[in-house]
Amino acid sequence: MASRKIEDLTPRMQEKIKRFETRLAEEGHENFKRSCTFRSQAEQNALWKRGRYPLDIVNAAYTSVGLAPITENENKRPVTWKAVSDHTAREAVDYYQALPGIANYDIKVDVDDDKIPDWQEFVRIAEACGLECGGRWKKADWPHVQWKD
Repeated sequence: MASRKIEDLTPRMQEKIKRFETRLAEEGHENFKRSCTFRSQAEQNALWKRGRYPLDIVNAAYTSVGLAPITENENKRPVTWKAVSDHTAREAVDYYQALPGIANYDIKVDVDDDKIPDWQEFVRIAEACGLECGGRWKKADWPHVQWKD
C-alpha cells in the first residue's frame, strides 16, 4: 500500500516538500493533503494495468499489493501514464484537497474566493518551491508534484 509519510521520500525531496507544504499553509491552502509519497514498483505495475487490461487481471494485481478491487466502470480509464514512476524513486508526491466530507480534485474550485482556482495556486506554489507539477503536463495530473532537476 502506498505511503503518505514524508520520511519515505529522499532527503532532498523531504526538504522541498516541507518548504512547499509550509508555503501552502502560509497562503491559506492548508487543506491540501498528501495522498501518496512512495509506492512500490509492484503497486505501480498494478496501477498501470488499470484501463489497459481486463478487470479480472487488474483486480488480481490490485489485491496482490493490498489495494481494493475496482469496478468495470473504474477500469475504463487509466490512472497513471508511466510504468516506472518517480513515486517508486521516492521523489514524487500526490495531493488531494480536503473539503468537508470529500477529497476534491475539481480544478475549478476556489475555496478562498480570490477568483483563482485553488489547484492553479497549488501549481504556482509548487513551482516557486522548485518542484515540477503535473498540472502543466500535456496530460495534466494536477495533484502530482515531483523533483525538478
